[in-house]
Amino acid sequence: MSERSYIAIEGHARDWEEAIRSCGNELIRNAYVGKDFLTACIDREKKFPTGLPTSIPVAIPHAASDKVFRTAVCVMKLDEPIRFQRMDEPSASVDVKLIFNLAIKGNDAHLDFLQKLIGFVMDEKHLKRCVDLTIKEIPAYLEREIK
Repeated sequence: MSERSYIAIEGHARDWEEAIRSCGNELIRNAYVGKDFLTACIDREKKFPTGLPTSIPVAIPHAASDKVFRTAVCVMKLDEPIRFQRMDEPSASVDVKLIFNLAIKGNDAHLDFLQKLIGFVMDEKHLKRCVDLTIKEIPAYLEREIK
């Protein structure tokens, strides 16, 4: 069994905050995190945006929190892109189609896994595959591809 889990949802969000709430609520429903994690992700996103202008733009909201019970990633495939401020240039924005909300247990593992995920999203082939796969297929794909 893996030390982390992947879940995937799809749907609509009016803005980045609603999208993070959707992911956070899914992580809460699956007992990966407590409610304070969701608030921590939103607060962190306001200060340190996570939008990336990759081939298919993504956002990677996350927060170090003691309310992470088990490491997990909630992927949200949006029906319509929403605007996130960019990680590399916070004064600019990017219209995001995929969100990877990280919930990492233990601060030591946080940076290592974030780097692995950024490597994954920098590969156009991986992002196209995530867009093409069904929601039910995405978790197994991420499990195989993110080492």
